[in-house]
Amino acid sequence: MWISVIAVTFVLSVVATSGSMIISANELILDETQNSESNFSSEDLSVYYSEEKKNSELALEKIKEEYGDVQPKFNENGEILLTPEDELRMEQAINQYLAMIGFNPRMRGVGKNWWNSTGFVAGVIDVGLIAIGLWTTGGSVSAVRTLLRNNRTNITRMVERQILAKIGIGVSGLLNSMFNIALTIASTSVGGVLAEGLDRADGKNDNYILA
Repeated sequence: MWISVIAVTFVLSVVATSGSMIISANELILDETQNSESNFSSEDLSVYYSEEKKNSELALEKIKEEYGDVQPKFNENGEILLTPEDELRMEQAINQYLAMIGFNPRMRGVGKNWWNSTGFVAGVIDVGLIAIGLWTTGGSVSAVRTLLRNNRTNITRMVERQILAKIGIGVSGLLNSMFNIALTIASTSVGGVLAEGLDRADGKNDNYILA
């Protein structure tokens, strides 16, 4: 009987000690992860930026290949007619794109890097618009501006709730300014003018969004 009690006591002691060791190890791993994310040098970020930019460009080409034939439908006022299938396709395309490029949302809070650059944001917006056929209609500067004017409400809603929300960017207070600025920018990329509009609207105009 005494032997059993001693054995049980020993086992419980070992389990308790092991548990504290596991907790300490987990805390150490977490601290190391957090420190590694906060200790990137500007040189490190520059290398990552170039690699991630290249990967994003390749992924965008794949999205164009898969969704580039989608034809949008418009009403008599030039406004796109969106269906639940369109919105589902948009979500699917954005998820595919982010998976292909290895999107890391935690890096958005580590200085200025690819994940909060206007180039990345423009790409994500373009992916969403490609999936519903809007991107393919912008063949010239005037076509892009006409598209934006005719679809201001739809595009604003999509950009805020279905595109930027996917990458953790909240810009509700900047949307009107973003759109007004975008209409003055000469570009054939809808995502490009909207991302640059956001960059100027956040007051910094430094090629990064809220960074």
